[in-house]
Amino acid sequence: MAILTRSMVLQRQASPYQFRFALIRCIAVLMLCAPISLYAAEEVQQAESAAWKRDVALRLEKYCITVFRSPGSGKTRENNLRVARFYATRSYQPLWSSTTMTQELATSLNAAFEHGLTPAEYDVAGELPRWMALTNRSAAAQARYDVLATRAFLTLATHLRYGKLDPVRFEPTWNFSSPPNLFHFDELLARTLQRTSPSEVLNGLLPRDPGYDVLKKELARYREIAKNGGWSAIPAGTLLQEGSRDARVPLLRQRLAASGDISSSAVADTTTLYNPDVTKAVKRFQQQHGLWSDGVVGATTLRAINVSADERIGQLRVNLERCRWLLHDISPTSVIVNIPAYTLHYFEQGDRRWSTRVIVGQPKRPTPVFRADMQLLILNPRWVVPSTVLAKDVLPAVIKDPAYLRKKKLRVVDENGTIIDPATIKWSSYSASTLPYRLQQKSGDDGALGRIKFLMPNRYTIYLHDTPDKALFQKTQRAFSSGCIRVQHPEELARLVLRHSNRESRPSLESRIKSGATSTIRLPQQIPVYLIYLTALPCNNKAEFREDIYHRDPQILKALDAK
Repeated sequence: MAILTRSMVLQRQASPYQFRFALIRCIAVLMLCAPISLYAAEEVQQAESAAWKRDVALRLEKYCITVFRSPGSGKTRENNLRVARFYATRSYQPLWSSTTMTQELATSLNAAFEHGLTPAEYDVAGELPRWMALTNRSAAAQARYDVLATRAFLTLATHLRYGKLDPVRFEPTWNFSSPPNLFHFDELLARTLQRTSPSEVLNGLLPRDPGYDVLKKELARYREIAKNGGWSAIPAGTLLQEGSRDARVPLLRQRLAASGDISSSAVADTTTLYNPDVTKAVKRFQQQHGLWSDGVVGATTLRAINVSADERIGQLRVNLERCRWLLHDISPTSVIVNIPAYTLHYFEQGDRRWSTRVIVGQPKRPTPVFRADMQLLILNPRWVVPSTVLAKDVLPAVIKDPAYLRKKKLRVVDENGTIIDPATIKWSSYSASTLPYRLQQKSGDDGALGRIKFLMPNRYTIYLHDTPDKALFQKTQRAFSSGCIRVQHPEELARLVLRHSNRESRPSLESRIKSGATSTIRLPQQIPVYLIYLTALPCNNKAEFREDIYHRDPQILKALDAK
């Protein structure tokens, strides 16, 4: 270049023609040299890129060898080995070198917040912005980031598909059938590479039940309420009801407006009169919380009203986690009992066909959370007192009052079925485990099992049944049983499950029940029964809340917040 410049300077001292000719010749030489220079630069760039990729691959290989030698323990071991195996199968090439994929992953990790999860849990989340800001990433930085990103992707994928927590830790009776390795990690990452869309793959792992989306939307709404200050607690006092005047009524309007149960314009009304609009809003609130819908604010309704927005946020997060545990495993035709809601739903081909009230286990004898298959209907069943009830209720009562058995219409039978006179037995000498007799109650309307028993064999001796205590179904809180499920309208449930199995017409079922004879109907098609525990549930595109009768929510929320 210096020679050409010097030549041009000398030529300018010559004639104009000579100068123009020299200038044209210089430009031509430069044009001929340019492709050679560009080609050489491109070769250098490609060589540097290839060297960089080799360096990244070597560093990833070194990481994988270290993992294979010392993978750790527990879940960490499993995840480390999965990541290492993945890189080994693709010759240790990086996965997250694409800016588009990296940005999508960052968005997906931050969106974990919308599902009630904590983005900071995924260790790469805090490093993404800093890493993406690097213009020249070293091979060491790329390899380190790639492993962190893949780990984060795997962890989030697992949490979205199965939940962050192990349900057995909180529900020891849990036996829902989704295996822990239902999706193959390698296939998941292969799909991510194929679609170049981490968010699309991750969203495909979420429960497809629309109820999950409702709870997710409501979580966002309650977070916005909390961000705007939530609501103030309403002091205790006399009953608040239509027509009464009370200084707390304006505060009640503000509270109902904050949660969307009354129009925001109602807040402008500062009068102390409890008018029809407030009554209507309170009734709506009571329905959404499983309370007696009378429009009167008593102690129970006031307690629900004073649950803070932050507490409801926690409740929604806990139940989104429960949904991730179980919603993948529900059969289209099934019976679902939600224990805290005291409700049974019958689903056929994914559509809810029928619902009824139920009575569940009292807190000291909770109904377990599990699934089983309904196999038999027993009409006019006899009741054999189970060991738990015998130990905790019947034996102490008989020792205290010898007439107890007669009052409860219980008879004593030996192993041969021979009826034994209870007066001949020294009851105080026996425990539930040593008593050589069974206590039975004859079938009939007064029997503990009523007219129908739905048998679903399980290790807990839990079943669904009729009951003579129909008045208890009028109560809003119905945790009265020793664990089994009492059904308000068992005849209708029997008709539905028999129709599904193409068995027994309504007249035939009714005549067999009226006969009083104990008989059994075997279902040709077993129907899955799910006993679940949801304290926040979707209804009409909003979240409804139920009392945590077994006090399970706080443990799960604490574990969700733990890293």
